[in-house]
Amino acid sequence: MVQNVVSLHNITGGDAVKFPFSPNDYQRYVFGDDRLAHRFGRELAKVFIPTLSNPRDDFAVAVLSDTVPTATHRLRDHFVACLNRHLIANNASPALKIDFHSVGSDTKLRDGPPTNRRNAYHIDTERLQNRTLIVLADFRTGQAREDLIRSSFGARAVTTIFAYLASLDQSTTTTALTKFLSSVLSPSIKEIENIVQPPNFVMNECFVRFVLGREYSEFCPFIRRQDDHFVRLLLDHAINGHYHDDQEHAHNVQFLLWEVEARESM
Repeated sequence: MVQNVVSLHNITGGDAVKFPFSPNDYQRYVFGDDRLAHRFGRELAKVFIPTLSNPRDDFAVAVLSDTVPTATHRLRDHFVACLNRHLIANNASPALKIDFHSVGSDTKLRDGPPTNRRNAYHIDTERLQNRTLIVLADFRTGQAREDLIRSSFGARAVTTIFAYLASLDQSTTTTALTKFLSSVLSPSIKEIENIVQPPNFVMNECFVRFVLGREYSEFCPFIRRQDDHFVRLLLDHAINGHYHDDQEHAHNVQFLLWEVEARESM
């Protein structure tokens, strides 16, 4: 058994949020700096591992997934790498990486009952088997989401625990954190380009959404400064994320199509 909730840091300060990380570091992590994902994932694993009462338990580590990977996927990669070294050293099996997904209220779960307000997530229980499920996320803002996840999996007897980079204390509201993060997660295109240049950049959902949301006059010069691999990958993520169906982003996706076709015709 382990603690039900494990958190690397606490967020305090009431309305004047005292953020436990460097805002610049968190911004870089969110937009794809894998060096920061490695640091955060390793630090979280180092806090989690001492909570293990039986080093031979079987674990699966999950993140909420959509069509484009998020920064939390890379956090999970580094968390699992550190955890697995500990497990192997104690003759235990490596942790499994697994994803879970939101399902709509009118969606029927595969091989399961119709969803409702208390059954809003789906996970592949055949892959999970009897492992203890560790759900990773950046912030804990309350217990409601945890209860919803547990109720979604409860009928399948899934033991679920949660690991976070930081948890809000009782003095700090979700509104205050959201306001703080809105300033942190509003970089300039120059700051984004600085994140892209190092070899440890990994494109993710937040990056894709931010870049595709730029004004056309800013987006086109930015794209033309990037290499072919970057442009093709951004286009692939845009298509997988259905940004071409969104009127707000369709113009920039169309430019990406033209750009890729032009480069590949040379």
